[in-house]
Amino acid sequence: MRRVLDTCEWVLTLVAAVATFSMMLLTTADAGGRYLFNRPILAAYELTTNYLMIAGVFLAMPYAYRQGANIRVTFLVERLGRRARLAVDHLVQIVSILYCAALVVATFQQARHVLRTGTQFVTMELPMWPAHLIVSIGLFVTTLMMLVDLPEVRRKRSSAASASMKWPNG
Repeated sequence: MRRVLDTCEWVLTLVAAVATFSMMLLTTADAGGRYLFNRPILAAYELTTNYLMIAGVFLAMPYAYRQGANIRVTFLVERLGRRARLAVDHLVQIVSILYCAALVVATFQQARHVLRTGTQFVTMELPMWPAHLIVSIGLFVTTLMMLVDLPEVRRKRSSAASASMKWPNG
């Protein structure tokens, strides 16, 4: 399972990087066309905000989780003893899994709704449902990674809690 998730993470990270690079190129070309030639790129804003930015953020979530790059407020947990910290870390991991799973369901339902209603961009006839599906995919892979990572919390090797896992002696 870990090998499959590692491959998924690698592919999603690559797609996120390509989306971010494309967003940079499209924004630069749009600004250049707008200010130099008075000819902006049609739907550049919509493509950037509704596809590329979403792909850049949500497809990179599994990578951010694996690197422990998510924000954590640890000033209270750092003052707890070993057992209490372990309990809190398990609780946080389980709540994160449940919350992320709920977001997967909600965003997938939203993608289905947008697909059924045929919602499209205002300036171009492009469907909006793929953007919602991208969010679901990124959240789904992140949820699976957190679930597989749950046993690692006990061994102090969880990606989510890597910063707070340096337990004090005792």
